[in-house]
Amino acid sequence: MEISKLILEYIKVFIWPITIISLTLLFKNEIICLLRKVKKADLPGGISIETFPEEIKEARNLSKEIKEEEKKKNKLEKTPAIPLTEANARMLNLGLSPSPSGLELSYYRNLIEQDPTIALAGLRIEFETMLKNLAKGFNVAINGHDGAGIIVRKLKEQSAITSRQAELLNHIIKLCNAAVHGLKVSTSQAEEIFDIAEVLRDQYISWLSWGFKDK
Repeated sequence: MEISKLILEYIKVFIWPITIISLTLLFKNEIICLLRKVKKADLPGGISIETFPEEIKEARNLSKEIKEEEKKKNKLEKTPAIPLTEANARMLNLGLSPSPSGLELSYYRNLIEQDPTIALAGLRIEFETMLKNLAKGFNVAINGHDGAGIIVRKLKEQSAITSRQAELLNHIIKLCNAAVHGLKVSTSQAEEIFDIAEVLRDQYISWLSWGFKDK
């Protein structure tokens, strides 16, 4: 792939995350005032302040189950995963969109102490990029108006992901959306959400590592 095309692909992926984070930092005080007004409201996905911890607990348990299943699978298949440093190059060679963080979730995790909401917004963007790449890799038809939840459903219907993976993806998306739409998330809660999300990131890396021919 030509250097100019490579640079263009990176710019297209990075521009929106950088814009969102910059605007959030610039208007942080205004956003905080707005969020206080909706503090007690139910948020998209049916999550409220009261149910948020339970949602994290359910996601944590599901993540542990998926991780155990993956360990058993890896013992049988012994498929080596590509290193993180090669992830974006691999995605570009497959004709996919590169990851804003190169799949290194610490890129966003490092923002938690400063603002958990910004960190989870970044995680949400990262997962939507992964979902769109999965759809393209498995030839699952999606359109530009499909949100993350719709893409998850379509991937599941086409058996591109398992029911458990779909369920965990929906939990993570709902948790991130709740934070972005105004629910106050503690640093420890944000850290736990990132821990939960890593199992799916690792499985995505495994998916990149096998089966698909470079363009």
